Parts: sequence; C-alpha cells; structure tokens
Amino acid sequence: MTQEEMKHIDPSGNHTISHLCEAWKLSMRYQVKPSTFACYATIIQKHIRPSIGTVEMEEMNNEILSEFILDRQSRGLSANTMRLILFLLKSIIRAGERRGICPAEPLDFFLPKDRGYEMKLLSQDNRRKLLSWLAGCRTNFELGLLLSLSTGIRVGELCGMKWEDVDLEEGVLHIRRTVSRIRNTDQKNTAAKTVLYIGSPKTGTSQREIPLPDFMIPRLKEKKREAGCYLLTGRTGCMEPRGVQRRFKNLLRKLRLPDVNIHALRHSFASQWIENGFDSKSLSEILGHSSVKITMDIYVHSNMSQKKVYMDQMTAV
Repeated sequence: MTQEEMKHIDPSGNHTISHLCEAWKLSMRYQVKPSTFACYATIIQKHIRPSIGTVEMEEMNNEILSEFILDRQSRGLSANTMRLILFLLKSIIRAGERRGICPAEPLDFFLPKDRGYEMKLLSQDNRRKLLSWLAGCRTNFELGLLLSLSTGIRVGELCGMKWEDVDLEEGVLHIRRTVSRIRNTDQKNTAAKTVLYIGSPKTGTSQREIPLPDFMIPRLKEKKREAGCYLLTGRTGCMEPRGVQRRFKNLLRKLRLPDVNIHALRHSFASQWIENGFDSKSLSEILGHSSVKITMDIYVHSNMSQKKVYMDQMTAV
C-alpha cells in the first residue's frame, strides 16, 4: 500500500475486518482491471463484511476463521468462489500485518475440498440438433452462437467481437476485447448499481488468435458488416452476456432442447475436442487458459464407457 492509502489505517488503534477491507480496496483500485476490482468488491461486500466485518483484527483467531469458512460452505458456494474468498481475506489480513495490526494468532487459511460440480452439457444428439439449426445462420445472433460452439470462445468475448476482429482472408479470429456487467464502484455515480464494462481480456493468454473452421468462412462472409460494428448485433452497439443468455434459453425452449447455460457451448466444444483425441496444448491455447493443467482439470472427465474400453485394452494380452 502507498503512504497515501495506508494513512487510513492507524496502527495504534483497534481495527475491524471491515475497516481493513476498505483500506485494502483503496490500495487495489488502480492495480487491477475494473472488472477484477468489481469482482473483489462484490466478494468483500457479499461474503466477508456481513459475516466477520465487525470482528476486531486483534481478536481474529482460527476458531472465528473456521466458523466463517464453514458458514460460507454451508451456503452451497463453489470451490472456486471459496478459494477467491479466502484469497481476498488472506490478502486483507496480510496487509494489516504489514502495518503491525495482527490477529490474535497465526491463521490457517486452508482451502476447502472441491465438491466435484460439473456443468450440464449438451448430449451428442442435442449438440447435433442445435448445430443443424444454427448452421442456417438466419440472424447475426445465430451466427454468433454457431461461432461459440465451433471455436469455444467465452460469451463475454463473443459480445465484444467486432467485424474488424474477423480476418476472413487468413481465416483467423482475433480475441481483443470482452464485455461484462460489473458492480458500480464509482463513488461519484451512485445511481447505477451496475455498469457495462468493455475492455481487453483478463489475461495475456486470453488475448489470442483462433483458426476458423472452413465451414464458418462463407457464413461469416455472408453476414459481414463494417469494421466498427459488433458481430452479434451488426451495429455499433454491443449485446451483453445476460442478454445473450436470455435469448439462448429462448432458443433452447423453441427447439425443445434441455435447459443448459450459455457457457455449455464452450464446454461442449472443449469436450468434443478431447473426445476426438486432439492434443490438450492446442486446446488450452484456443480456450485462452494460462496453463494446460487448468484445461485438463476443467474438461477432462472419464466416464464408465471410456473406462470399459481402457480396461478391455489393458487385459487384451
């Protein structure tokens, strides 16, 4: 923390976790992207302050921390959310310690075990049915869904894609921006609870180039608009992820397909890639993951039929 920001913490006084949260947020506001800061602020406001915000730092101990963790787990939070909560709380407490404001004892920030949540995916038959419908590309929106199902791009990246990002000569997609709705952290404008954020992808690996499948080229050429227009709308204004989600759900109902999240398109692409036996390194780069391990942890799941094939091969001697 800078001297200007740390003046909000007086080491000689008593300090609540809530007070330290605010000082920590001041230090982070311009160190991370606005979307990341909004995510951090939401986690603090929703999970940390309501539960242990009134606890004095000098009274914070492992019993209080354990109760806090168990309370959050009991609310059905995912393992990833729990990890983020603990990461933020640990960072906040460490910042206080650097100013001589310490908890009652060294704290054990253990990570909760993953409960094995798996996203609902489209079956092969339902994927083919959806693909058959989207192949008609009646609208820019359907073209966008087909692109997501065929390349694995994130919904925020799809919303942020402009026609200037589509190189039809080279057959390449350039992922340069993302769209998300984030919590409004602008203290000068408190009227809006959320704001639409359009910015560069969150990591260097998210800014990437993706080869286009051959069958997408003529469909994209048919719908192509001016460089400044967004692919999904054909206009200079973009759609946002929750709008895409809503229209996608309506399409699923129309086609009498199971109710799945828009992110299932990305997951279905990745799952089919793996089922086809293609290499995980290329998949990781196409998806924009920072490591192959992340790709493997998320998408590689064995099933009973696969296990049976493997066992037969092992015993076929």
